[in-house]
Amino acid sequence: MSDAVEAGVPVQASDAARQCSNFTYKGRCGYANCRFLHDESARQAALEERAQAKQATISRSSASTRPSDVPPPPQGRPSVPTSLRFLLRGESVRSHPYLKKFAAMPWLQRLMDSPFCEKLFHVQGRRLRKELTEAIGLLHACERALSKHAVKEDSESKGRPVTIVDLCSGKGFGSLVLACSFPDSQVIAVDLNPNMDLAHFGLCPNLSFREMNLESAATTGELVDMLMSRPQDGLVLLVGVHLCGMLSIHAARLFRQVPGPAALVLAPCCLDKRLPGIKQRAKRLGIDPYVYWCLKLLIEEVPASCRRELFQDDDMQTSRNSFVIGLKSGRH
Repeated sequence: MSDAVEAGVPVQASDAARQCSNFTYKGRCGYANCRFLHDESARQAALEERAQAKQATISRSSASTRPSDVPPPPQGRPSVPTSLRFLLRGESVRSHPYLKKFAAMPWLQRLMDSPFCEKLFHVQGRRLRKELTEAIGLLHACERALSKHAVKEDSESKGRPVTIVDLCSGKGFGSLVLACSFPDSQVIAVDLNPNMDLAHFGLCPNLSFREMNLESAATTGELVDMLMSRPQDGLVLLVGVHLCGMLSIHAARLFRQVPGPAALVLAPCCLDKRLPGIKQRAKRLGIDPYVYWCLKLLIEEVPASCRRELFQDDDMQTSRNSFVIGLKSGRH
């Protein structure tokens, strides 16, 4: 019936609508399932109201959501998405180490109370668990890399400023977790897509977005120049989760360009068709192609002068759960 109303086609109210107690001749019927409009002026007013609401929605979706012009949050506490509420009340936060760690984070309540993050958590439960285990897995790998880098350098390096660059960040779930967990660090999320909804970036003043094509030498050169302007004793931490194919190689080569001290935390994803023969060589060696791909990145792309490590994180809810880590000091 609603389609007919919007098209201006005369319709008749249902018997149920005619029988409801607050039925009036002008305006909308109060019956929940009735969209019958009882005169032409009311119909036109309703159509104009719908058009204005639609235009407002389009305006909101087309507006930039980068941190520099994030709109002010609406008043009042938003409703916590059902998927997140169900997750926090379920068994998984008590049995899964990363979900348990997420539920115990001191900044979680701030995320739940923020209208900036309401849309971020509106995802299905299974996908939410996957996103969270990957984000906390990334945090764990970063903590591991920073700890090892401090040992590699000296005890004083634990207090040095850190600039974290999240390569191919997507909507920035991992970036947000890192920014909340390292509030004294600057976190830069870089991605090729400038049109994502990044309203949740407004929650953290130390989190920003930069549009960048990781496969472009020009834009990566600009990023390297920017990182060179960091504090002299500052550490750069390049991170990337599930970078497909050649993107993992570009991330490792970007790490080689950044003057030390620096660290790389990279979780590769699928193989690239431009890299033939990897599956065949892995099969001849009797190892998994993904493991072979990670070893190839570690050995061939991370400089031998760096401290190198490859470890598998079984607590991430994905089969692409290996991290390539590279650490270099200011001497390289």
